[in-house]
Amino acid sequence: MMEIKKLLQSNGWKGKLFSGNVYKAEGNYAEKFTKAKISDKDVLIYHHSIHTEVLPYLLKLPNRKILIYHNVTPHGFFEPYDLKFTYLLREGRNDLSIIKEKFNKYFAVSNFNRSELVDLGFENPKLLPLHINFKKWKDISHEKHKKDPIQFLFVGRIAPNKRQDDLIRFAKIWKSFSEKPFSMKIVGFCNPNQQTYLDELEMMIRTYELKEEVQIVPYVNEAILSKFYQESSYFLSMSEHEGFCVPLLEAMLFQLPVIAFDAGAVAETMDGAGVLFRTKNFKEIINMILELESNPDKKESVLLKQSQRLESYSSRTDIKLLLNSLEEHARSL
Repeated sequence: MMEIKKLLQSNGWKGKLFSGNVYKAEGNYAEKFTKAKISDKDVLIYHHSIHTEVLPYLLKLPNRKILIYHNVTPHGFFEPYDLKFTYLLREGRNDLSIIKEKFNKYFAVSNFNRSELVDLGFENPKLLPLHINFKKWKDISHEKHKKDPIQFLFVGRIAPNKRQDDLIRFAKIWKSFSEKPFSMKIVGFCNPNQQTYLDELEMMIRTYELKEEVQIVPYVNEAILSKFYQESSYFLSMSEHEGFCVPLLEAMLFQLPVIAFDAGAVAETMDGAGVLFRTKNFKEIINMILELESNPDKKESVLLKQSQRLESYSSRTDIKLLLNSLEEHARSL
């Protein structure tokens, strides 16, 4: 949202960010939506991924409304762990039928998300790729030093759809199947209401005797996250639902080979780069990684394709279509 705001400002459009929940660290960037002072000429750009009290508030206003769709995670992932969140996701999916009728323009941050809108009957939804600020990562070292032991990294919310439990199962198989020592960092914030899932992960680590190898790291700042990326050997994802997955591209920026389960928008985000797997046969995945370890040319080929993908993505992220919608509105006033 902040990147879109900056780009709009650079094109002469003023705007403010409002949210249903504003945490202390975000106070400099956004305000509670109830503080918004909206004039009849204002255009409302709404980012949707879950049911919140923001949507009913917006629907009462006569203003032109634009959707940016980030996908709604299927609620079934959360049902065993967090019934409130399950409800919010289910209602977030139901909200789409209201948005379809009440909004004027529709955008999605991936073609995977856009296809969902098409299937739901949205009229002419457009692709608006996520604008990722890679410049925030300063002083990235791409020194080609051997990382021993192998260090796996996953970055993403601690959440059932991200399948951190399968990362731990993978670690168990690696430890028993491969002689190569390894470590794994699972980095991400856990919603306190989903503590039972985090407890389950920590129990798995203890039960599988992986306390020396696997570490779950809560929310970290960008400097520490950058350090983790630079220290790691591979980015490994078992996630089973993604509407885009920004960390895949971040890992490419840090020149980590990306090994990822093919789910949701993952294949689209990777666009032929990295290594995708379609079944969770952990021994096959281990052999695939060991082959990259033993074949520097093959590993370098993976990194080259990832660099090309990153360059291609960065060159195609503009907001022309969004600007066109805003200018169309301005002409109608």
